[in-house]
Amino acid sequence: MIAYTAVAVEMSSLPLMVFLFFPYAFLLKCTEQYHARLPSNITGLSDSCLRIPCEFEADSTQMNNGKIFVFWVKTTHSIQVPANVVYNGTTNMTKGFSHIEITGNLGKNDCTTVFYNVMKNHSDNYYFRVEIEPQQWYFSYTNPVYISVSDIPQAPMLKPSNLQEVMEESTVNLSCSAEAPCPSQPPNITWSYIPEYANITTQLLEKPNLMQSVISLMTFKASYKDNRKNISCIVSYLRNTSNDSTVETNMLLNVLFPPKETNIIISPSASVPIGTNVTLTCKSTANPSDKMNYTWYKCGEEKQLIFGESLFFNADTKNAGLYFCKAENELGNQTSEGIQLVVENAAALESLYLIIGCVGGVSVFLFLFLLVTLFLRVYGRGAQTQYWRASVLQFNSSFFQHTWLKVSSKNAESKVVR
Repeated sequence: MIAYTAVAVEMSSLPLMVFLFFPYAFLLKCTEQYHARLPSNITGLSDSCLRIPCEFEADSTQMNNGKIFVFWVKTTHSIQVPANVVYNGTTNMTKGFSHIEITGNLGKNDCTTVFYNVMKNHSDNYYFRVEIEPQQWYFSYTNPVYISVSDIPQAPMLKPSNLQEVMEESTVNLSCSAEAPCPSQPPNITWSYIPEYANITTQLLEKPNLMQSVISLMTFKASYKDNRKNISCIVSYLRNTSNDSTVETNMLLNVLFPPKETNIIISPSASVPIGTNVTLTCKSTANPSDKMNYTWYKCGEEKQLIFGESLFFNADTKNAGLYFCKAENELGNQTSEGIQLVVENAAALESLYLIIGCVGGVSVFLFLFLLVTLFLRVYGRGAQTQYWRASVLQFNSSFFQHTWLKVSSKNAESKVVR
C-alpha cells in the first residue's frame, strides 16, 4: 500500500509526494506536547505594573534556525478571536493595556513579561503562544495564568507569626516579606519598633515559583525593655497615583525576664511626724509578674519584716531607719536600694523652733541696741545716752529670760512624751 502511494506521488505534484512519504513525521510534530512554566495565578496592584514570570518549551531545532515571536491571549488559548489577543509579537501590537514588554530572553526559553498600568478590569485568564518564522512553527500553551488585579495590596508575611515567648538575652530573628509584582516599583519595608542594636537587611529575592518578593530580616537580642512591644512590618507600594498604598502586619513581643528596676515608693513622704500612717510599696518590672513575691528588710534587723508588696504602719520613733525590699519571680530576684525613713518628735521639734526664734529675736534687738547707741553717741548728750542704754539692756534681758523659760518648759514636755 505504501508503494502504491509512492507511485501515485510520482504522478502528482512534489508537495503531495512529501506528505505521502513523511506522514508520521508530520503527525509527531503536530501532536507533540510542550509546556509553559507559569504561575497558576498572580495578583497585581491597580495603577502599577505586573511581572509575569514565564518559561517555555519548544522545538530546539526550529528555535535555532528561526526568529521567535510570542503572543498573549486572554480568556482562551485560541487566537481565532482577534479581540482576545492583547499582545502580538509579530507586529509588536498591544491591545487593552498601555504597554506590554517581553523582558525575558526568548532564545533561552525565558518568556517573562511585564504588563504595565494594570486595572481591575484586566482580571482574567491569559494564555501564552509561540510562533517561529520563517518555518511557520507555532504552539499555543494550554495552561493559563490567572491575573487578579486589586486596589489593595496584599498584607506582608511576618515570621514567625506565632512567636509565643522568648527569654531575655536570647537571639530573635524576624522576617517580613512582601510580594513585588512590579519590578520597577518594588515595595518599601519599614519596622514600627526597632530594638536596641538590631541588625536589619533587606533584599529582593526570586522564589521557587519565579515570582519576586522583597524580604527584610531583623535580628536582635531580646531585652526586658522589648517586652509587650508591638512590632509592625509596614509595606508601602508606589503606584501611578498621587497616593501610595500601605499595608502592615504586626505581632506582640513577650520577653521573659527576672525582676528589674526594683525600688521603694514611700507615702506620704520620707520624713513624717510621730503618729502618721506610712505606706512603703515595693515596685518592680518582671515577666511573668502574676506570681511575684516581695520581702521587706530593715537595716539592723536580722529577720525579714513581712511578705507582701506593701508595708503599713503608724509611725513611731522605733520605725525610723533604712528599709529594703526584694522582688522575686521564677526566673530570679532583685533587691532595691535602701530608703531612709525619718520619724520626727513633735515636742522636740517645737522646742527647736522656739530656740531658733529666741536666737533670732535677740539678734534683732542687739542690732537695734547698736543702732541706738551709735545714734546717741553721735547726736545725744551724756545723761540721755546712759538712760537709753539702760532701758534697752533691761528690755533685752527681760525678753531673753521669758523666751528661755518657754524653751525649758517645752523640753520638759518632750522628755515626758519620750
